[in-house]
Amino acid sequence: MKIFPPYPRSLFRDYAMHYLFRPLKHLGPILAWAGERGADMQIAPETFEMSLRLDDRHIVLIPRFVLEHEGRTIYQRDLASDGNFIGWMPYPVKSWPLSTDKRRFKEYALANGLRVTASWTDGPALAPDYIVKPAIGSFGAGLRGPFGPLAPLDLDRPLADGEFYEQFIRGRSAKAWFWNGDPVALEVLDPPLITGDGRRSLREIAAQPRGNFDLPLNLDDSAQILAWQGYAPDSVAPEGVALMLDFRYMTPHDRIVYTNRNVWPSIAPEIAAQFCYAGPILYRGIDEAVRRNSVFTLDAVIDADNRVWLLEMNSHPMIHPAVYPHMLASVFSDSPQPGRLPTEATA
Repeated sequence: MKIFPPYPRSLFRDYAMHYLFRPLKHLGPILAWAGERGADMQIAPETFEMSLRLDDRHIVLIPRFVLEHEGRTIYQRDLASDGNFIGWMPYPVKSWPLSTDKRRFKEYALANGLRVTASWTDGPALAPDYIVKPAIGSFGAGLRGPFGPLAPLDLDRPLADGEFYEQFIRGRSAKAWFWNGDPVALEVLDPPLITGDGRRSLREIAAQPRGNFDLPLNLDDSAQILAWQGYAPDSVAPEGVALMLDFRYMTPHDRIVYTNRNVWPSIAPEIAAQFCYAGPILYRGIDEAVRRNSVFTLDAVIDADNRVWLLEMNSHPMIHPAVYPHMLASVFSDSPQPGRLPTEATA
């Protein structure tokens, strides 16, 4: 079981129908892969474990669920009635230093020529706009900011243990899924925006849904990012001025998503090339004992010039359904046949 810091319960409740949380979306590519190869598959209804047999080889895929427990977000393998399914994996849990400490990730990425946002803990600021981030944590928990010339940080509040300053880049949030270092899926999301009309306050605009599937927006949690742009929730913004309400990959302002947001097959070549370059380099940074047959994600920001700024690596992510064909191919390839040693099967 993996436990993360507190995150708003409403966020995961509202995401109950998110594409990545829907078991049938995960089952589809596995069924297709198994059907093309004549593999047998079974799902245990009491555990949701999946067994697949192909010729004389057998693998078990372990389910994972995300749920709220005592105010914390938990990933676990046990089936829970109030949890959201987040995919099957061929192993329970893996972790490595580059995925558990964001500072170590940045140091490794910089040492290997990858573009990352600047970070520091003392001395003069290395960028005019920045956030405060904990070195350990997920789901954007513990983030503060952004801070900048229009919304400076209170210098009387020192960094907490494990926090650091990180350069803030305005752009699109990106999450890329990798299997054995190869990118296989990518989501690129525009930040949630609110547009001024020159008459009403931002709070008044936010309170009025724009359609049947829209929700009223609570601007209280957006006060800091609005201040960074020179506004407050009760400000009247000029007509046509669009303001960011959040900068994280997953925010309380996002609509429920029913469709596949994977843009990897159609992303601009210059963006794809940067993820293709970063994947194998970061894969080599995984401890050799757990490296083979591993999934990881990279969080990043893509700026207006299509430059990819890497933020962090996650060894225990939600699984995108596009991962499964790559996962199954390599896991079955490495699975020893009965009566043969693993070294013979994988030589």
